[in-house]
This record gives sequence, C-alpha cells and structure tokens, in this order.
Amino acid sequence: MNFFTKNDLLSIKENIGKIVELNFNAESSAIVSEYGGRLLGLFPKNDVFSLLWINPDIKNLIKSRQSDIGGDRFWISPEREFFYEKPQTWEGWFCPHGLDPAYYETLAMSSNSCTLSSPITVESQIKKEIYNGEITRQISLIKDPISTGLSYCGVEFVDDCVFFQPNLQVNGWSLACVISGGSSNPGTALIPTKSNPKPLSYFRTIPQDRLRVGDNYVAFKIDVDDIYKLAIRPEDIDFSRKAKIGYALKIPNSEEYGFLVKLSDDIPKSQKECFDVSRDHPDEEIGVIQSYNSESVNKPLLNFGEIELQLNQFETIDNTSHGKAIHQIIGYIGSKNEILKVIEIFLGVTNQDLF
Repeated sequence: MNFFTKNDLLSIKENIGKIVELNFNAESSAIVSEYGGRLLGLFPKNDVFSLLWINPDIKNLIKSRQSDIGGDRFWISPEREFFYEKPQTWEGWFCPHGLDPAYYETLAMSSNSCTLSSPITVESQIKKEIYNGEITRQISLIKDPISTGLSYCGVEFVDDCVFFQPNLQVNGWSLACVISGGSSNPGTALIPTKSNPKPLSYFRTIPQDRLRVGDNYVAFKIDVDDIYKLAIRPEDIDFSRKAKIGYALKIPNSEEYGFLVKLSDDIPKSQKECFDVSRDHPDEEIGVIQSYNSESVNKPLLNFGEIELQLNQFETIDNTSHGKAIHQIIGYIGSKNEILKVIEIFLGVTNQDLF
C-alpha cells in the first residue's frame, strides 16, 4: 500500500495505538495519533488519499517503537547537534527516541480538538549533555480562511515545549511528510519569497531540473527518487504572507489535485535566531523554511517528501528554555485550475507550471 484513505487507516486502528478522529464535516477529517503525538492523516475528502504520507509499515514500526510513521510531527533543531552520533563529521544519523516517538498521552479531546503531552529527553551530541523537559501539543480543526468552497480540512497546532535547562540554543521544528506519485507524477513544493531569492542546498547541490527560481518564489521537485534538501534564508522570506510553504500534486490514481500549505508567524526572522546549519556548508548561511526529497529504496513502495518550518528560538524563562509556536497546516482538493487559484491566493505565485 502506497497511500491511505481514511477507511484504510481506520481499518488498522487496533494495531496503531490510540487515535483521535477530528471531523470537520461529513466529507473531511483529520486523524491524530497519540503514538508520536502528531497529526497522522489529513483528509479534505474522506474517500481520497491522505495528503500527509503515512508509512505503509506503520503497524510494525509502532510495535518496535520507531519514529518514522509519517504525518506532521514536532522535533527540535539543530539536527547536527541532536540527530548525529558524530556531529563533527555528520555520521550516524538517528532519531532520539526521547523526542520521537516519546511517550505522549491524550490530556483532553473533543470532536474538533485534542491536547497531547509527553516528557521529552534529548542529548547534545556536541556537548554530551542530557536535556529533560516536556511538551504539550494542542491540535484543533480550523475553518477555511479563504472560503474556497473546495474540499478542505485545516488544523492548527499550539506547541508548548520546555527544557529544564536555561540558555539552550534550539528551535522548534515542524515537519510534514507529504505523498508523491514518484518520478512519473511528482509533487511541487513552493515557497513564496522576496525578489531574487538565493535558495540553499542542505545536503548536496540540487540539480537544475529539480529547482525553479522565480521572481517571488522557489519551486522544488518532490519525486521521492533521490535525496536532496532545499532551504530558504530568512532574508528571502516574504514575511507579509502568513503562508510560508505549500505543496501541490496531482493525486495518484485520480484526476484531482491536492494542495497543502503551512502557515505561521512564529518562525526565525534572522540568521541569529536559527541554529540548523546545513551539511553542505555548516559555516555559511542558514535556511529556516525547508523541503526534503527522500529516496524510495523499496520500490514500488514510495517514500515521502517533506515541507518544514523552523519555529521560534527558545527563550530562557525562570531558569528553563521555553519554546512556544502557533502554526497551521491546511489541505484542499480540487481541479488543477482550482488548486492553482488557491496557490495564487496563499502564495502570490501566478501561472505556476507544476513539476
């Protein structure tokens, strides 16, 4: 199975731990997973594939307490400090289990909102120090902000994270796994920018056929066929727009198109407010809006792309390091022309030729 409908996901709910179903209306909904504390599935139309990627092996991954189940998750950065066993040489990538999946519990729930909380633990692989803390995530359905009349579902996150140590140089990090139809049906990540943006490659140089730089945007191909990562500097971000990154694709096995957009004002405004250096050029400029293209090793199963936001720098309050951020992810399904119009409204990008 490459992609999940809502019924596909509900059919295995006994094997994936507690889930919370948030119903926007009879047609659309969101599924929240207590395991990993995340939005797992987003369904603007319940009989169409989730626009968020869900790992087809999710049952076994949860059974073995792995983190890569998909959905939209919360991490902290910099990646180099917390996710590499040998950060100086960028070797031995791992996901700290004390951060993800952690041990989330549902504190409250209703038909349109839920609150999850977990203790968290990470280790600085640079300083060899362990940081303990806790996170609370409120996940709520929100109305369509532009009243399109299209099939729609949107979610707002209020993330409140604290570590019991002061003066940590960390950011919150929101990462949404997105589906792709592979090389024959790729998706397009779109980031609105100021004029003449300077996109950054974060792992290795992104080939020209995977990247388009317009007057007020950057586009990046998501075909889940090779590993690349794009980042956009805060100097290039159009902060007049709350929408920071979008993702469009022709939905596999359908004539309809989907569009996801992540919105937030709670992101770093300058280089000094973000610490997630790149593997390409760790001593040079930093990007705070990011998009990742993975490689699908076990074809014909398809892996995922990502659209990501670095969130507010943590502040020292009462001898703790505290990070709070509000952000949204919104999904639409419609015809190609309808989706291109939504892209124009949110991102200001016109006449976009999708990958």
